[in-house]
Amino acid sequence: MYREQRIVTRCEVEFVRLGRRIQAVSEDLSPRGVFVRTDELLGVGAVVELSVRLPDGGAFRVVARVAHLLTPAAARALGRRPGMGFEFLEHDSDGRERLLSYLDRLSAEVAPRRIDPLGQSFAVVADPSQPLLDRIENALSAIGFETLLFRSGAEAVAACHELIPDVVIAAIDMPVMDGIALLSRIKGKPQLADVPVVLMGDEATDLTRLQAYRLGVRDVIPKPFTDEELCIRVRRAVLENRRQPVEPVLRGNLAEISVATLLSLFEFERKSGILQVKREEELARLFVAAGRVVKVEGADGAGDPLARVMSLLDWRAGRFEFSACEVVAGDELGIQTQQLLLEHARIRDEEARGEDTN
Repeated sequence: MYREQRIVTRCEVEFVRLGRRIQAVSEDLSPRGVFVRTDELLGVGAVVELSVRLPDGGAFRVVARVAHLLTPAAARALGRRPGMGFEFLEHDSDGRERLLSYLDRLSAEVAPRRIDPLGQSFAVVADPSQPLLDRIENALSAIGFETLLFRSGAEAVAACHELIPDVVIAAIDMPVMDGIALLSRIKGKPQLADVPVVLMGDEATDLTRLQAYRLGVRDVIPKPFTDEELCIRVRRAVLENRRQPVEPVLRGNLAEISVATLLSLFEFERKSGILQVKREEELARLFVAAGRVVKVEGADGAGDPLARVMSLLDWRAGRFEFSACEVVAGDELGIQTQQLLLEHARIRDEEARGEDTN
């Protein structure tokens, strides 16, 4: 029943520790308690008053007891942030009604759905931390995935040769074969080249991200992450990969039609699809939804989607192909196409004026 479930949500939470008022945020919330992300840990059994402000503006106070701790060491093993789980003891009736009303509304929006009602999806997961593997398995099972778990990249690659998965999820940092090497091995095998790979990293450098995107990674998720974030990004990777292949409806030479001109055309006609551009050994893809660039794969600019698009707008040689199709990717740029093109022109104009004055 829903009222026993915890729902991932970000609420402002305040409590007093050693005479100081601590401000923190929640990770999940239920009628019975809340998990609060914080480094200011209390002892198990400690009783405090929490002030909770809900995202919809509602607020309530509740007396709560610390039920369990997630220490920094345990949090690192699980790919999470440290914090405390509180059990609610007493709150006024108005506050409880506000809490239940908010959770009822939120549950309708985030209730887990199977990724494919016609059958389960299959994921291979590799990470040296067994607790994190168990957590990922539990999260993905809620959205319809079967999983095979491995603590090394070499074992994961071997498993992919036995049964081709719908997605591979792997840590960047692993002994013997790390995530980058795993990605390279998978993309180097013709029978596995189309399998989407999602990498997880504690503090992936821009150079590592750039290397991963050049090798064809579908997504890079920074640790720590929430279960909800993991499920959304893995689901998106699989759905994008399941699109039926379509024939290019537009192809040509970038020396004749620039990337900027193409994007302007797509915006005017509210086109949706994938624009693939290739220059020598470099390959990049722009995902366009209703005329708006929402995602980019490849190109310089490391992990910053906007920087990668700006880099592509400078390409003056190479080939392009545009295939019209539905695009389900979330908007990673957050900017309209016309604004994007104007910003690119402004930056390049300022650079040119700077060169003229030198």
